[in-house]
Amino acid sequence: MPGTSYIGGIISGLDMDSIMSKLLEVAQAPVDRLNQQQAALETKLTAWQTANTRLLALKTEAAALANPSTLGSYGVTSSDEQAVTASASDSALSGIYALTVTQLATAHQMASQGYADYDTTSVGAGTITIGAGSADPVVLDVNNLTLAQLRDAINNANAGVRAHIISDGSSAPYRLLLTSQDTGSANAMTVSVNLTGGAAPAFTEIQAARDAQIAIGEGENAITLSSSTNTMTDAIPGLTLYLHEADPTKQVVLTAARDTKAMADAINSFVTQYNNLVDFIAEQSAYDATSGKTGTLFGEYTLQEIQNDLRSIVSAPAAGLPGPYSLLSQIGLRVNADDKLELDSTALDAALSSNPDAVMQLFSRFGTSSDPRLSFIGATGDTKSSGAVGYAIEITQAATRSRVTAGVAQVSALAADETVTINGVAIELTAGMTQQQVLDAINAQTGVTGVTAVATGGDGTGAGSYLTLRRAGYGPSTITAISTASNAGGASSGIGAVQVTESAPGGESGGGTGALGQNVAGTIDGQAATGSGQMLTATAGDPKGLSVMVAADAPGSYGAMTFSQGVAGALDGCLAFLTDSDYGPVHTAQDAVNASIDDIKSEITRLQDTIAAQQERIRQQFQTMEEMLGQLQTQSQFLSQQFAQINANWRGASG
Repeated sequence: MPGTSYIGGIISGLDMDSIMSKLLEVAQAPVDRLNQQQAALETKLTAWQTANTRLLALKTEAAALANPSTLGSYGVTSSDEQAVTASASDSALSGIYALTVTQLATAHQMASQGYADYDTTSVGAGTITIGAGSADPVVLDVNNLTLAQLRDAINNANAGVRAHIISDGSSAPYRLLLTSQDTGSANAMTVSVNLTGGAAPAFTEIQAARDAQIAIGEGENAITLSSSTNTMTDAIPGLTLYLHEADPTKQVVLTAARDTKAMADAINSFVTQYNNLVDFIAEQSAYDATSGKTGTLFGEYTLQEIQNDLRSIVSAPAAGLPGPYSLLSQIGLRVNADDKLELDSTALDAALSSNPDAVMQLFSRFGTSSDPRLSFIGATGDTKSSGAVGYAIEITQAATRSRVTAGVAQVSALAADETVTINGVAIELTAGMTQQQVLDAINAQTGVTGVTAVATGGDGTGAGSYLTLRRAGYGPSTITAISTASNAGGASSGIGAVQVTESAPGGESGGGTGALGQNVAGTIDGQAATGSGQMLTATAGDPKGLSVMVAADAPGSYGAMTFSQGVAGALDGCLAFLTDSDYGPVHTAQDAVNASIDDIKSEITRLQDTIAAQQERIRQQFQTMEEMLGQLQTQSQFLSQQFAQINANWRGASG
């Protein structure tokens, strides 16, 4: 023991080291058993952690399938991918669309005359003004730059134009090529050269700025659409078109339909993760009667309950579905004798081909309404399936939008130029604009102002000549507006030169009106709900987490929303509980194992401290014994000497 000094067995002849080693071996036996128990518990803890990982992997797959967009995705095929390709968003609709690409969008290009060199000859001194599109032109100060230096100056000017030097192979091969950075007619370049004293560049157009154009349909009634780029997002709702080649004589057919391959892949991925989990549970619960060996989690009731819960969900019918499928077995998914999911790909493909919407509804959280003014938005794992009756929707307050109505009507064209600033965005109006043109100019900026404009009566309702500004979205959002023109006389927008808001709409004339928007309010299945704009979300009871869009304009009863969690939604909710980091059974099992490990560690520490104390006490006792034996030995030697002396003295006296 450190700090202890003794000499083993010098006096007594005992092998103290061997004795202590044997004593330690006996005392260490309980500690060794506890170490074995700790190792077994740590193995069990690792198994529970792995179980949690497998459950979370399955939850990821289930959550994806629970989202209608995963199985509701669309794919688009093109009859000529060299000319047009397309992608579809969640808002796409199945359909066949015939179109012709009559023109591709091009960038404006200009080129200078040829130069014999690009790094020696001066282009002169003065200015070059370059602009592209609606951006303010940039004025370059040029002081005897070479062609290469002029190129760099243009590229550093951020004028929306890129400059390059190209060689055409002639005797004066170097030409300065200007290209607008953006395609489309609206992004055409303007170049003004004002240089003297050198070989000033003279630019000529080599490619016009053009918009892409397509014709939907054919003949004189075909619809012509244009775009500044070769990517068109608003030609066909839900589709994005990518134009690659123009040919007015060639019709391209786009077919938008459910992407059944992506749906099948997602379902197969889910099945794989489910079966991986089942295999893991089987391995952990295994028992070999011959060897007596068991899996790490053999006999764990919690693990068996998890498997029972999952089996029950994938085997039971999904309630509240409007389509023909309510069981996984109806689309080729069955639970076999090993509790794994067996997939009949032929049956699944047939179901996806005949009714992909019904397959999506079988897996996903899905809601349908008895009233067209209700739309299903989403739900959570807390939301219970409603059954065929559905959840009743009661509205106590319809959602409204914030509004400001001008205090003076516009009864004639604008008498002068006017700038109306709405929510910090300046909108330029020009003299002579009619009210419809004013409305169009304001609505063209809705994307940045969040405000739409209509002509109404003075109270913001009906038809009339008063400019009314409305928030594009519902709920209590702010509107601010002010004009550079007085609203007197009726030949202006009517906003006036005093700022107006929905809460203070009077303005310059004092006659403006306004109102703050309101969130929808009501209940779902009689349970409390919160409103945000037109969206109403249940916060309690069976419908908790259900979100419904309510396009109502007055309080009242609006039918019912029938909701189904779907198989994947139900699994997602179950797995969320199982893996909950605070109260889930897997976490609870891990806590129990950790607590046992901590108890064993404490007991091991206590025993080791006890053993160390006993060792020290024995060593001290041995040391004391050695010291006493040493004293006795010294006394014995002294007495022996005394007896010897006495004997010697006695012999001398007697002789």
